[in-house]
Amino acid sequence: MSGHSKWSNIQHRKSNKDFIKSKKFSKIIKEISIAVKEKNKTSFRLKNAILNAKSINVPKQTIERTIQKASKIKKNYKNLSLEGQIHGISLIIECITDNSVRTISNIRTFLNKKGGRLCHNGEIIHLFNRIGIFSIRKNDIHFSLEDFELMLIDFGAKDIFKEKEKVSIYTDFEYFGSMKNNLEKLKIPHLYQIKRISIQQKKNITKENEKKILNLIEVLEKNEDIQNVYSNLI
Repeated sequence: MSGHSKWSNIQHRKSNKDFIKSKKFSKIIKEISIAVKEKNKTSFRLKNAILNAKSINVPKQTIERTIQKASKIKKNYKNLSLEGQIHGISLIIECITDNSVRTISNIRTFLNKKGGRLCHNGEIIHLFNRIGIFSIRKNDIHFSLEDFELMLIDFGAKDIFKEKEKVSIYTDFEYFGSMKNNLEKLKIPHLYQIKRISIQQKKNITKENEKKILNLIEVLEKNEDIQNVYSNLI
């Protein structure tokens, strides 16, 4: 029985990893599709989506097929940002969907079942700031790190983290465009993303409710329409 149990555990972990990988693929494909729909095949958004796809080993043929299909199909993906609360914790749920009514209904129903609620637009969004995060491989930097760091500060960097193989740069959202444009001018390849961070201190909630909320966030992130979930839990 122990051998069977071990095999089951291995299969469960493998299935979970495969699911997560599949979910990442799905999110990236949607992002490429919506970028193509912007009718600008040289857009920053499309370039970044393609780089993100390559970073998780999405095959080149899959990327090319997605771009071709997105140019032809009628299905229109749209960005949708929803706000919710559960056990005193605020949530920002960012989605990419081809059916806003379906997505809103599904998320409202799920939150209600878990003891939460969907909020009105603008009710809690002010509790979160947007930040830009850039990632650059050190091999792609054609300056000394010292000089490059000074440049980044001029471009609007708030924090700079130097790791073994890459440099991560954090900016306030107001400087996101400046950083992006200047890196493009310098012809430095980079990945970027925009995230939301809570401006509140961590809420004091019970361990039981904290576990429930973390489980809720994990389930939400597995939803096909949901790209990101942010909270003031941590």
